[in-house]
Order: sequence, then C-alpha cells, then structure tokens
Amino acid sequence: MLVRGSYKIIPIEDMGGGSFGFVQKVEVYNQKDHLCGLFAMKTMKSNAREIESFRRRFVREGHLQAKCSHPNIVQIYICDLESVEPWFVMELGEIDVEKLIINGKFPKKERLKCILDLLLGMSHIHQQKLLHRDIKPSNMVKVGDKYKIADFGLVKDTVSSPETTPLTAIGQGMGTPGFLAPEAVFGHFSDQSDIYAIGTFLEYMCYLDEELTRKLAPIINKCRAHVPSDRYQSVNQILKIFLPIYEEGMNA
Repeated sequence: MLVRGSYKIIPIEDMGGGSFGFVQKVEVYNQKDHLCGLFAMKTMKSNAREIESFRRRFVREGHLQAKCSHPNIVQIYICDLESVEPWFVMELGEIDVEKLIINGKFPKKERLKCILDLLLGMSHIHQQKLLHRDIKPSNMVKVGDKYKIADFGLVKDTVSSPETTPLTAIGQGMGTPGFLAPEAVFGHFSDQSDIYAIGTFLEYMCYLDEELTRKLAPIINKCRAHVPSDRYQSVNQILKIFLPIYEEGMNA
C-alpha cells in the first residue's frame, strides 16, 4: 500500500510503461478508507529520476495532461510531480483502440464514435497550443462510453517551449513510424504533423471496411499529403467534413 497525501493507493496490476515511467492499475481510498474506484497510476522509473532531462519531461507530461480538461482526454485526478518519486493518478482505460481493431470486435458505429472523439480531443489539444506528436490507436483508450486520448509523453507546448530539445532531435525516437509526418523526421512539428498522424489513424479505422474506406479516403489523403500546406490547416476543418459521414453512419 502507498500513502500519497490523504489517499491510500493499492497497486493491483502492472500495466507496462515507457522510457521514463511505469503504469499500474490501482485502487484509491480516501482518508475515510472509502474506495474511490479503479485508476491508472504512472510513476517515474527510478533509473530515469537520476537524469534531470528525463525528470523534466515526466513532470511536463503530468502538467500538460492535467492542463487539458476535456471529455475526450484521459484526466489526471491527483498527483505529486515535485516529489523525489513523481507520480500521477489518472482515468483507467478499459482497452486501447489498437486492441479493438486487432480483436475484430469494433463495429462501424463504434469506429465512427472513436473518430469523432479523437477529433474533438485533438481540437482541444491544439486550442491549448499543444502538439501531441504521438497520435496512434494504442494511445486512444475506451473509458465508459467515450474514447479518450492518452499518453502525453511526447506532447509539446508550442508557447512555453517552442525550441527543439536534444531529446527531440533527429533519430531520438520521437513519434511512431507510419504516423510520423515526413517533416517531423527532421524535427519539424506543427498542427499539420499531428493532422498527418490523424490521417494514418483514420486509415487504421477503415481496416476490413470497404464502405468506410471509400467515405474516408478523401479525408485520409488530404491529411497525409506530403507537403504540410496541402493538408487540412486545422482539426476543425476535418470535423466539419467528417460530421455528415458520422451522422449518416450513426443513423443507418
């Protein structure tokens, strides 16, 4: 059992992790020992805490994710980002979208709902002057009846830290192949590089669905244009074109 402020946190399952932190499914109890529910807790790895640049990135991840309060973004509830062992507790995803696609248990209406939730969440992220930089199906999770954007590990604040740090230099593993825009390979990130990744995400959502492929192909092709200026210039532009497709599919 872990005591964090006025909360008691009991880890019940390891859920994996990334370069800087590990994630556990946890039970959270308040000071009256009432169960608050099941959550996911991300804690900074001990070996990463010794490297100041890694610590800054982990703390930044927590701050930026907490900043994005939106129904389609995984919410952080409690945290201590200044402690020797930084951590935060957030909503628990039931399953990620990549697994739903692989399992084949992802009906068309759910796919359309997922795309809408992705676009709404990404629109909010960009309104906050942030770039996600790692949009992909495994970073979108189902929470109740909503799909939510997760993993802010590569999120960039374009206002407070516009420069590229050594950790985001060429060849440092920034982003995911296939979802990474051509210019992003050279460290040039923008709203349009996120939009490129959205296009690849939509392509995955069309898996084994010829009708959806036909309807989304024009959106996908424009999102994934080689030149950033040839892509949609905002997520809201994609939303405007996608909404009639969504409404038609949901009413079918």
